[in-house]
Amino acid sequence: MVFFNSDTHLKIELPIKQLNIMHNLCDKSNPYETGGILIGSYSDDNFTAHISEITNSPDDSVKKKTQFKRGINGLQIKLDTLWKDNQYYLGEWHYHPNSSPTPSRSDIEQMLSLSHDKKLNCPEPILIILGGNKDNWLLNVIVIANEKIVSFHEVK
Repeated sequence: MVFFNSDTHLKIELPIKQLNIMHNLCDKSNPYETGGILIGSYSDDNFTAHISEITNSPDDSVKKKTQFKRGINGLQIKLDTLWKDNQYYLGEWHYHPNSSPTPSRSDIEQMLSLSHDKKLNCPEPILIILGGNKDNWLLNVIVIANEKIVSFHEVK
């Protein structure tokens, strides 16, 4: 799947395989929120983010019906290893069970905080929110860029 923003000309590529993994993790977690991180690379011109892997929620994550706080166990080691292969932290994904994939205020605040985190070195993090359930999946893709929400639409 390819997502595009016409104002910035930025693209995000999300392989169906990774989307299917997210759907499976969300279905297993329902009615509780879940999530993880997005890993991948950028095109040479930095206009396209290629998502190559999504992670499951670390075991120290907090999953509630209307709240998810991603843990950190094991992520730094994974990111350090992938960095050597030119694979990087690109952002976050999480699930709003049986609900809209609209980002909450806390979702936006978290992404703004991550965009300022020098350790992550990701000033424009991607956020993918899945909503609904296996009968009707909903998807929202945004990027936090220059303190603003940039929305993406699927290119068919």
